[in-house]
Amino acid sequence: IIFLPPYSPDFNPIEEAISKIKAWIRRNYELFSPGDGILFDVQVAMDVITPEDAEGYFFHAGYF
Repeated sequence: IIFLPPYSPDFNPIEEAISKIKAWIRRNYELFSPGDGILFDVQVAMDVITPEDAEGYFFHAGYF
């Protein structure tokens, strides 16, 4: 059994993914259009995360 603190972003892989998505949105905000719809915009932003990125986030968090 590994005891973890109640919450730590270091042990939560989604924090790194969200950070990368937010950074990408800041750099590419001009690509988003009000006519596209929010779901389309979210999908475009989420496509920035590659499988290799996701694997790295889990390794960094100590899950593998």
